[in-house]
Amino acid sequence: MKKITILFLLISCDVLSQCPNPAITSWGMTSTTADFDGTNDASIISYEIQYNEGSTFTPGTPAPAGVQTFTFTSFPASLTGLSVATDYYFTIRSICASDTGSWYDNGSNGPDLWTTSADCPNSLPYFNDFETTSCWPFGPPWHTNNGSPGNYWYYTPDNTGNTFAGSDSWTQNQGALSPDCWVVFGPIDMTGVTDANLAWKVRGPDANWCQENYSIYFGTDYNISSLENSPYYSTETITSGGDACGPSWAQRSLTISGFTGNEGYIALRHHGVSDMFQINIDDLELTSTMSTSEIENIEMEVYPNPTSNVLNIKSDLKYIGTNYLVFDNSGKVVFTGLITSNLTILNTEILSEGIYLLSAGDNIKRKFIVIR
Repeated sequence: MKKITILFLLISCDVLSQCPNPAITSWGMTSTTADFDGTNDASIISYEIQYNEGSTFTPGTPAPAGVQTFTFTSFPASLTGLSVATDYYFTIRSICASDTGSWYDNGSNGPDLWTTSADCPNSLPYFNDFETTSCWPFGPPWHTNNGSPGNYWYYTPDNTGNTFAGSDSWTQNQGALSPDCWVVFGPIDMTGVTDANLAWKVRGPDANWCQENYSIYFGTDYNISSLENSPYYSTETITSGGDACGPSWAQRSLTISGFTGNEGYIALRHHGVSDMFQINIDDLELTSTMSTSEIENIEMEVYPNPTSNVLNIKSDLKYIGTNYLVFDNSGKVVFTGLITSNLTILNTEILSEGIYLLSAGDNIKRKFIVIR
């Protein structure tokens, strides 16, 4: 009987001494980080994450070849240096003084798949310099080639490293082309905005063959047939000897007045030309031109936008006493507060660069950008 009791105690002590699993309460992805939080346990001295880009794996000690390891001592923690818009597989375990816990994941069926976000512009003020190449759209209806023979829009860097959008009407390998190609960007949140200004830079980089023809459209739909019939468009044939003829960029703009949609789309079209060379577009920018009186009629407005240090939340008096939440681009709540007057000031110095969503009440949502 004593032997049985002693054996039972030994087994009980062994079970009780096992290193507990991590108590994770949140796991979120930004464009370049994995951010996680949890409940810290005094018996756990550190945590080990193994992760791999693009494919799953079987964790081990040491980590398998090519699999990376990240360790930290307590929650919250952030893993930095990840690639934008990329799939990663993660698993985690606890490390205690006496032993190491089992690998822990959702469903206990192997490392979990998480994807970093793409910080693509999707609200006003909208700015697209084509440097975030993961935001470039692919496939119809976003990206089409209707020319015969034609081509597609593409993004490419120049000799200074600046990336821009381009399309060809002649190439060394193909000779003369007759492009009718489109690329569409959006959706862009236009909630409460009726008047805006669309601006861009353009050039025909070879001064001897610069007379390219292009159009830029703004509409409520991503379908080309809808955009082609939009009242908001600009068509230009670059003039030989003009400001857009040659390697220098020329500034252009389009006034948008009386817009009624909640979402907007910008389309670039290269068409109506053959046997020239190339058209380049850069720095698409869409900003609201609404007056102060019009802004006052909106139930809630945030400004300046983009911001670096302080965000002003101007709201209708009926929202006083309402809680607000700020979400990052992965959907994680990063800040909460209370609207105490018709002008609430939010300190954005605590937020890293990126796109955020302010949510208040049942239906109020406003996006804003933090820059440094």
